[in-house]
Amino acid sequence: MLRLRQSRRELDIFWLLMGGVSEIIGFAMLVPFADSLLGQEGNSWVYLIPAVLAIALGMGFGWLGRDHKRQIHVWEGALFMVLVWPLLSVLGMMPYVLSGILPNPVDALFESVAAITTTGLSCLDYAHGSVKPSLILWHSLMNWLGGLNFIIILSTVLPQVSGCFGLTLSARQSIFFSPVWNKMAESARQGFGVYASLTGLSFLLYLSAGIEPFSALMRAMVTLSSSGTALPEAFMTHHSPTLELAAGISMIMAGLNPLLCWKAWDRRSLRLIFRDTELQAYLALLFAGGGLIAWNLCRTGVYGVEDSLRYGFFQAASFLSTSGFVSAPCWDWPDFSRLLLLVFVFVGGCIGSAGGGLKVMRLLVLMRMAVTEVRHTLHPHMVVSIKIDGLPVPMKIVGRVLSFFYLFFSLFILSSIVISLSGVSLMQAMGIAAGCLTSTGSTADLFGIAGFAGAPHWLELFCSFLMILGRIEIFSFFVLIDGGIRSVSKHW
Repeated sequence: MLRLRQSRRELDIFWLLMGGVSEIIGFAMLVPFADSLLGQEGNSWVYLIPAVLAIALGMGFGWLGRDHKRQIHVWEGALFMVLVWPLLSVLGMMPYVLSGILPNPVDALFESVAAITTTGLSCLDYAHGSVKPSLILWHSLMNWLGGLNFIIILSTVLPQVSGCFGLTLSARQSIFFSPVWNKMAESARQGFGVYASLTGLSFLLYLSAGIEPFSALMRAMVTLSSSGTALPEAFMTHHSPTLELAAGISMIMAGLNPLLCWKAWDRRSLRLIFRDTELQAYLALLFAGGGLIAWNLCRTGVYGVEDSLRYGFFQAASFLSTSGFVSAPCWDWPDFSRLLLLVFVFVGGCIGSAGGGLKVMRLLVLMRMAVTEVRHTLHPHMVVSIKIDGLPVPMKIVGRVLSFFYLFFSLFILSSIVISLSGVSLMQAMGIAAGCLTSTGSTADLFGIAGFAGAPHWLELFCSFLMILGRIEIFSFFVLIDGGIRSVSKHW
């Protein structure tokens, strides 16, 4: 009994975090429950039962962590980062199964994982009326909650587990991270405030583009969580430059660092944002990539000058922010444009954003490290250092960025090989793997994968694993595996 109590106390903040997340998704499920009641859909109970279960589960987890009086440990943080996504996915899949629209648990789990990890892959067709409005609302809510969960993890738990990976390089290292619960809660509130504010701004942009309020809210939640979809109906059928402009601005906002935005708001200084080296690189990549794609589309005669610029910059913003929306049939574009879009999803947005990918900050560190090594080779006695925003980057962070880069691309290669066993082509396998690891499901559409409705169940389970792995920043998974192996070896 004493050992059981000690084990519980060693994980008290873990239980508290899991309980809070479970309660949030439970209360969020009451929103589609109310919508189904108002719309008289007749199946409101499919949301009420999981909501009650999630809230009860959250209260139970909270009771286990009621005596927390200390800071979070690395093992505890890694355990939370790995297990929170499966918990959210299992709770989120219940309405799909209970409603009968996805009676197979594997299909429902894949749909839920894709939504909560903001990937955008799907087994369903949300555009042709086969899915009830309340379920569409729940799908959008899961996307938004998944993006929020990722931002909160980045600003609270991840810095304690994996050494920030350059997160403290933002806002001139003025953001302070603490493993103490009160400081973590404060960082979470800041992240939520920025995320909700940007979602509201996106909602107003969509409204100004002539979209109905309900649809504008759904689009805003999906866009700011970077969980767009390649469904042609999202933008292609509208043929509206105004709507595409609203979405483009929203996608750029989705790639911003929310903690940097908070600092700029707190100090009432927009200069803090535009002086940020990472943001400058992010915008430079956007304009350079959009210009190259537009030039290639115009050169090959796919579109005229105006449409090439319009579609080129929209898709550049979409894939660079890992949102994945499409405003034109980019799967029919020349290889150069499609490959450039594939490269963009590996870049991702700024550090701290809800999008996936390696993040611009890490690539800046790697690029400057390469330049530094070249100079050091030419001048062996020169003392050089890597700097971002005029501040030196500790070699500890450089080493972790290198390790992350190696693990990410090793996993990408291995997963592409496994996915190719399903019978898809090499580029299709790479597109699916890249989409799952970077939370940009539309990369599969670039190479002819229109959906996962008929995919083998083993492929859905493997892709679900990859989507979760892409969301936990990989290192947490290996920290947990290493800790488990050490624990087993100690007790063997």
